[in-house]
Amino acid sequence: MPETRKHFLLRLNASHYLAIGFILLIFIGGLILNLPFASLSGESPGFLNALFTATSAACVTGQVVVTTAAQWSNFGRVVIITLIQIGGIGVITLVTVAMKMLNLNITMRERLTIQAAFGQDEAGGMEKLIINVIKVTFAAEAVGAVLLTIGFYTASEIKVSFGQALTWGVFHSISAFCNAGFDIIGENNMMPYAENPIINLTLMCLIAGGGIGFPVWVEICALIKKRLKEKLPLSGMTERLSIHAKVVLSVTGTLIAGGALLFLLLEWDNPQTLAPLSLPGKIMASFFQSVTLRTAGFSTINQAGLNGSSHFLSCLLMVIGGSPAGTAGGIKTVTLGIIMFSMFNAARGREQIVAFKRNFTLHDLQKALTLTAMLFLVVISGAMVLRFTEHNNPFPHTFLDLLFECSSVSATVGLTTGITPYLSNGGKVVLIVSMFIGRLGPTTIAMALTSINKKADLVGTEMSYPDAELIIG
Repeated sequence: MPETRKHFLLRLNASHYLAIGFILLIFIGGLILNLPFASLSGESPGFLNALFTATSAACVTGQVVVTTAAQWSNFGRVVIITLIQIGGIGVITLVTVAMKMLNLNITMRERLTIQAAFGQDEAGGMEKLIINVIKVTFAAEAVGAVLLTIGFYTASEIKVSFGQALTWGVFHSISAFCNAGFDIIGENNMMPYAENPIINLTLMCLIAGGGIGFPVWVEICALIKKRLKEKLPLSGMTERLSIHAKVVLSVTGTLIAGGALLFLLLEWDNPQTLAPLSLPGKIMASFFQSVTLRTAGFSTINQAGLNGSSHFLSCLLMVIGGSPAGTAGGIKTVTLGIIMFSMFNAARGREQIVAFKRNFTLHDLQKALTLTAMLFLVVISGAMVLRFTEHNNPFPHTFLDLLFECSSVSATVGLTTGITPYLSNGGKVVLIVSMFIGRLGPTTIAMALTSINKKADLVGTEMSYPDAELIIG
């Protein structure tokens, strides 16, 4: 038996270890949240509800079947925020830090697992990357916690004590940077603070910061440090950025600005969303909506009140998500960038995919298209299954609401039009599976494609086939 177990462990690759780590984290979290003293009422919420919450926290989604502020005790909230922190920076990250502190050697298998978790091309330098990730995460969360504490304490919308403001500040800073979207304010989430500039701007910066990916943050910090040391102006820093950082930042900026403009136009006179707000409030709420959809889950406007076109736009932005090797979900900005670069070049009659004076390979496009198709398949399949499981659900809903729900969980966003707490047990299971796939799917698929590509290269050296002739368009 030991020999069999040894052979089984040797057959596991890095993606398997990532999946197993998250499954264990979710299951243990579910067991703890199922304990009576994790709830304010002193009664167990039911294992499925506890498991749903643990999955949502570990997968940094933010979707809830019970209101966090009303259901969970202080102990339960500490468990949730711990799951969010571990899920955000990664199980592998914490294991690596622990091994480093205990002076244990990190094996090549563990380096490959770290490499997979952060989407890196090489296994070298993983320890340094991990340390930098920890530094960036805690620094951003600390600054965010201070600003949010000030914002909550000085806010006129809801008067709270300094201790309450500090608790809210720390909790929501971690939740925002990890793109989780859990709140401990109440059923209205951040809607009372729709026109509060300190809270809105801080949350948006934290969400966007966590969503651009740790490698980009590490690169930016290293460049700033180097230029300050050499006493060079920061204005020319963008030219020194890697092609990955340029794609991430350009696509992210375009999506945030474009999304905000579209929401402003679509919801301008909607009495359930932007209409009651002042002009600055409308602009701020539109930007917040554009940012939170990728992929935080906080809301300053009523998601159920959005019109049909805004719901559809929200689904698209949620599926796009954030950037690779970060806390966000979705197909990722780089994936969208490669697809769009390919379209623009094809429209101009170019056979190569060129952007930022760099050439992207056909394999990059194949991976991008496969990841996109796979996530859309998960979203649509989930919505179709929910159509059957929630057929007799008393909560009034449309298929677009179910599509919104599946887009939200599959891209680990956490927004809802209101149906989540009323889901059947079957519907909850569908969302749990979708959250798990959404958190790990893109990484696992990318790794599988890489290995398939290497095998295909070897086969290609032995045999080639004639080109296919198809009519497209």
